[in-house]
Amino acid sequence: MKERRYDIDWLRVIAIIAVFLLHSTHFFDEGTDWHVQNKDQSVAVLIFRGLINIWVMELFFLLSGAASWFSLKSKSGGQYLLERVKRIFVPMYTVGIFVLLPPTLYFTLVTNRGFTGTFWQMYPTYLNHVISYGFNIKSPFFFGIWPGHLWFLQFLFIMSVVLLPLLLFLRSERGHRLVSWLAGVCARPGGIFLFLIPLAGARILFKHIFMGDKTWADLIYYAVFFLIGYVMASDGRFTEGFKRHGWLGLGLGLLAYGGMGYFILGAGYNYPGGEPFSLNYVIFNLVVSLGNLCWVTFMLSLGAKYLNFESRAVTYGNEAVLPFYILHEPVLLAVGWWVVPWSMGILPKFLIISVASLIIIGGLYLGPVRNLNWVRFLFGMRPKKKKG
Repeated sequence: MKERRYDIDWLRVIAIIAVFLLHSTHFFDEGTDWHVQNKDQSVAVLIFRGLINIWVMELFFLLSGAASWFSLKSKSGGQYLLERVKRIFVPMYTVGIFVLLPPTLYFTLVTNRGFTGTFWQMYPTYLNHVISYGFNIKSPFFFGIWPGHLWFLQFLFIMSVVLLPLLLFLRSERGHRLVSWLAGVCARPGGIFLFLIPLAGARILFKHIFMGDKTWADLIYYAVFFLIGYVMASDGRFTEGFKRHGWLGLGLGLLAYGGMGYFILGAGYNYPGGEPFSLNYVIFNLVVSLGNLCWVTFMLSLGAKYLNFESRAVTYGNEAVLPFYILHEPVLLAVGWWVVPWSMGILPKFLIISVASLIIIGGLYLGPVRNLNWVRFLFGMRPKKKKG
């Protein structure tokens, strides 16, 4: 019988809800030029977004690492890679590139680049760009493909492939001894914060080399969270360490969040633009790493304490996480494009966009995505079993 960590399933569902709320607020966020912007912006929305942004994608990568541990319990390395191709590569490079990313890019071009043509005038140019753009190792998106919100799938696929030898080693006898030693350290008071060393080290070493957003530096940083999740799933002492330090994590996480706010809003720190190496650079990236780790620790502690139980709701929701993630941003943008010109306040617009988008995403998922096997395949889902 397979071991099941229901807290991991619950946290994955919570994380996708948080991502949806995060992107629902982007229309009204004073701190960013998103694909579609409302005329009126809010600093309060910026603060709310920051409280989600500080942990949500880090948690997603950590949970993906934990899922890889359980996957490799019953699969060989080759079977694991095939599963990654089906679950991640196929959605990214089929329905993602050819159906969902083009309208997202169109909204961006119209809102932020002054494009005045129609979507269908843009689409052939987009396809030509996808097909003809040369290979570029300087970016994790090798062929110059604009990834939109699907950058997460690209990052996850790359790290799953590149880290596979290490993942298999950690399952060996020698690897198990190493993980067991690390689990013993992390079980001690304060030991879980040992993970700050590779996290801060990754940011400090690479963020000034690969400048900007969604670069190799970001991939390496998220890969550390992926590996933390992988080893966490292998030994219960890691989870006990996270449980023990949950409230301390929240306190330190709030302090780190305030420190990041000071650097970015108060001191005008240029993030995530060009970040030359300096004392401020080192301190800022140390604070960011601490904040990310502490908030993830808090979320993991809540999950381990209160959410490790079976439920039909979490089983159903866990299957829907990937297609929901793939669908959510294009739907939000389409609804927001229609709603933001209306003459009303931020809160009613936010509610209309969120509720209408949930209804549309739910309809798409409950209709063709969930019930047609060929559509399930395009969205990274396993075939639906036939009844009888």
